[in-house]
Amino acid sequence: MLTLFGEEEDKSKSLKIVVKDKKILSKNQQLFNRLTKRIENLEKENANLNEKFSRLLSFHRKEITPLETKVAHARIQLAMTLAKSTEKLKFTQKQIDRIVAELREQCNIAFQHIEPTPEQEAFYDKWAAVSYKDDMESQMIDEKEMFANYMNDTFGFDIDFDDFDESPEGQARFYAKMKDQFAKSQEFDQQKEPKKSKRQINYENKLKSEEAIKARSLRSIFIALAKVLHPDTETNESLKSEKEEVMKKVTSAYDQKDLTTLLRLEMEWIHKTNEHLEQMTDDKLGIYISALKQQVKELEDEKYQIFNHPRNADVSKYSNSPENMAYKYILKEKTTLQEIYSELNRFSSTFEYSTSKKQILDFVKNQSSKGSDLELENYFLELLSEKWRF
Repeated sequence: MLTLFGEEEDKSKSLKIVVKDKKILSKNQQLFNRLTKRIENLEKENANLNEKFSRLLSFHRKEITPLETKVAHARIQLAMTLAKSTEKLKFTQKQIDRIVAELREQCNIAFQHIEPTPEQEAFYDKWAAVSYKDDMESQMIDEKEMFANYMNDTFGFDIDFDDFDESPEGQARFYAKMKDQFAKSQEFDQQKEPKKSKRQINYENKLKSEEAIKARSLRSIFIALAKVLHPDTETNESLKSEKEEVMKKVTSAYDQKDLTTLLRLEMEWIHKTNEHLEQMTDDKLGIYISALKQQVKELEDEKYQIFNHPRNADVSKYSNSPENMAYKYILKEKTTLQEIYSELNRFSSTFEYSTSKKQILDFVKNQSSKGSDLELENYFLELLSEKWRF
């Protein structure tokens, strides 16, 4: 694509201070270059990471999710078969208790992947000490209590869930109350703020001064760009359209206080080179460095959040693997799920017609010896590290 200057756009151009005549960069100039390079790398890393997670999630949903649903239903079918065995065979009460504990466990594992049908829920309620709905409500109460404790410990105010329900209106009321409480909490903290020392006051004034200079710098760049890029000043329709698109980026960067993007646009559309950066005073460069450090922190936080976002939970265990290896791991996970599915169906068929109490009791004992989480979710990482090495 051509720029306004009729040249081919150089997308690889980095924001960098370059000095003439083999002059040595000052420490601030070197730091500025390191920060802008770090920002450039982090932006690429985060974009690539998001794309990688999207591809892995798509592949996982295609290969794994349907199979997880089948396995979940097979677990419940096995649980129903175990329940029938307690009716047709004579077990002691202690043996029945062990069988019931196992069929509950199979249902609990299954419910992590599917919402039970009315028939499945009724079956679970018959054998469980607490009904499925009551159990879900209890979990919701626990989660709300944990959240309320967190908000109290972190921000110092109480959360009242009495006015909260799952409807959009109820959620809106809840968030409005939270916002109001948070504002009041901040106001109270400011009122009870202890007397500050002269050193603290001077430091805060310095920060305010830096913020003011930064804001003026952002605004001056924005105004300069707006003058050059305003579409109404362009008669060429092609360039006018291009200016409109770039002006959108300028406005967005200004709204987000994205100094790096504004500087890059300023460099391209006004100065065309990095030369003007060399002329910046050390004070102004220090303000820019402060803003760039903040941007680095935000991008690093964003990277952390990508890894830990709930939507990526299904593939987070592959996040540190090369993408081609991650696909292989997912296919191995699929193979394991297929084996689990076959085994569950085999046990269900066997126990359906079995008259051997020993077979069923051995199965229950074997499952108990492996712990409550014998299956893929916790066992898979061990398989990756020990059994399946590529």
